[in-house]
Amino acid sequence: MHWLDSLGGEGSLVVRAALNMALGGILALYVRALYRRFGSTIGSRDSFSAVFPMLTAVTVLIIFVVKSSLALSLGLVGALSIVRFRAAIKSPEELVYLFFCIGVGVALGAEHRLLAFVAVAVVSLFIIGRGWLFRQRAASQNLLLTVSGNASSFFEREEKALLDVLKRRTAGTTLQRFDLEDGQVQFRASLSLRGLEETSQLMAELETTLPGYHISYMNLESLA
Repeated sequence: MHWLDSLGGEGSLVVRAALNMALGGILALYVRALYRRFGSTIGSRDSFSAVFPMLTAVTVLIIFVVKSSLALSLGLVGALSIVRFRAAIKSPEELVYLFFCIGVGVALGAEHRLLAFVAVAVVSLFIIGRGWLFRQRAASQNLLLTVSGNASSFFEREEKALLDVLKRRTAGTTLQRFDLEDGQVQFRASLSLRGLEETSQLMAELETTLPGYHISYMNLESLA
């Protein structure tokens, strides 16, 4: 370590910067694991979160360099003003995670290590709690069921069979629309089910009970 001694204060600065960058990378890997486990973004969460450690470490370096120099701070602002970022951010959640990594990097760059660890712990609680609430919501499904087919056959036999199946299989049914036109009927109702398995069982039974009818459903939660 003689070369560090020869550098004096700058050597100490390099060691502290390297330590904080390493801590930032480790915390960012943890944030990446949280995002991959609890993120709700549609798409490749793995490839997007791969930049978290680099983003955090670079932020630490930038803050470490400019924090003690007004001239460097102004130079950084000028440099950023001419850089055009064209990253495709698909959802607000992705933006939040990026800001989370940048925030951790800023705290470590300013050498507030305890603040960085506390921030990660507190935000982790919110992320895990949000994931738990989403799982609770996913346990119950709100579906829009559509049944269409021959009207005369429907009123003679299938209507009662359909209502019996819905009454037995669902936690609640609300009629949304009932159309009758040119000998065709379209029955549309919102259903409350307890999970994906019950949805599959309901569709299988309706297909057996209503042969020749077109049956489809839409998850209303996906439209919220």
